[in-house]
Amino acid sequence: MLVMKIENYEAKSLVRQGGVSIFSWAETYLNPYQGCYHDCVYCDGKSEQYYMHEDFGERIRVKTNAPELLIKFLKKQGFKSVHSKKQFSITDFFPVLRRDVKSDCKPKSIIAIGGGVCDVYQPAEKEVKMTRKLLEIVYDYQLPLWILTKNKLVLRDIDLIKKINKESYACVNFTITLADERARKIFEPKASSSKERFEAIRILRKEGIPSGIYFYPCLPFIGDTEENVNSIYQKAKEVDAQFVNCAGLTLKPGRNKNEFMETIRTNYPDIYPKYKQLYGNENKNGSFDIDQFKKLSLIWPAIKGYKYGYESGISFVADRYVPEGRIESNLKIAELLLMISYIKRNVIHDSKFESQDFNRAAHLVENSARDFGLLVEDEFNEISTNKLVRSIIQEFVEQGKSSYFRNLEKKAYEYVMNKYYS
Repeated sequence: MLVMKIENYEAKSLVRQGGVSIFSWAETYLNPYQGCYHDCVYCDGKSEQYYMHEDFGERIRVKTNAPELLIKFLKKQGFKSVHSKKQFSITDFFPVLRRDVKSDCKPKSIIAIGGGVCDVYQPAEKEVKMTRKLLEIVYDYQLPLWILTKNKLVLRDIDLIKKINKESYACVNFTITLADERARKIFEPKASSSKERFEAIRILRKEGIPSGIYFYPCLPFIGDTEENVNSIYQKAKEVDAQFVNCAGLTLKPGRNKNEFMETIRTNYPDIYPKYKQLYGNENKNGSFDIDQFKKLSLIWPAIKGYKYGYESGISFVADRYVPEGRIESNLKIAELLLMISYIKRNVIHDSKFESQDFNRAAHLVENSARDFGLLVEDEFNEISTNKLVRSIIQEFVEQGKSSYFRNLEKKAYEYVMNKYYS
């Protein structure tokens, strides 16, 4: 087994900003680590395109100046420290002025600590405690939080997470791919067991903290079996997970793919030829060969996940939290449109142009300075999208729900059952 080496360095940057998606409502991402001692076999963080060091699973590089970089970023956005006793401003003595000061701030967004290729609660965090330092800053600035991990160590910081959730929002999520512990140890040798991750979700949910599951990569012939998928969703239901999002495996050419394929050859020689068949196309993004996928009679992980999620009453996406300073109606409408697009594209495989219409409309509403919740009858016709999307937006604004979405959910389930399970 590799021996973990911790290396300190000062980074030039920490924060990455991007748009929201159905997979994460965060718009700001940061990670104080490079490299990950979990060293999961399927991790595409090992892919050369991420420019990670070659001893990715052994040498963990720590951005020692991460707290300073985060504070610098937040101050540049105009945010003020709330809890720190070391910083005072005139608003501390004249609260009536606080609103005027806040007006200079940019609207808040959910900040994701981790969730990329390097787990912020990997074993190095037990010693370094850098993630906890960043959580203290998140709490100090009253920012909403999003975490994705494979390690129960996150429970060490439940005191801070509870405070953040009480004042704004904290969502702590886990990647869980395999219910069978023998298989789990092959692919995730140094992460917490799946049982420990499920138990962590149970503890978080009892504390009122939102928590869900990222069921990916769903490994062909191993993780996508009916037995494994059913087990993941049953356990998710038992621990009150709020959502399960299911997606497939990518194998980018290079060390990511080479290591994974060697692991399959050694541990699953009977299905190794199938993997060679499925991923023999050497797609630069790691996607499987769609023709071989069909020949092997496989079912898309998102489709299997949708079936079990629908039957167990577990959503495929986390409920969207609306950060301070944002237009609630707009973000909730965008959430609805993105969920519709997801079902159309990933479950019932409607024309990509239909899902694109919903994606474009979601982007339009998300970024509008106009409050769509205040639109009146004739103004809905002015929305730059098609008639169907306009009618869905209007119904949601006027009634707070969407009959189209509910009917689509049922239609998608019936489609899956008739096409794949009859």
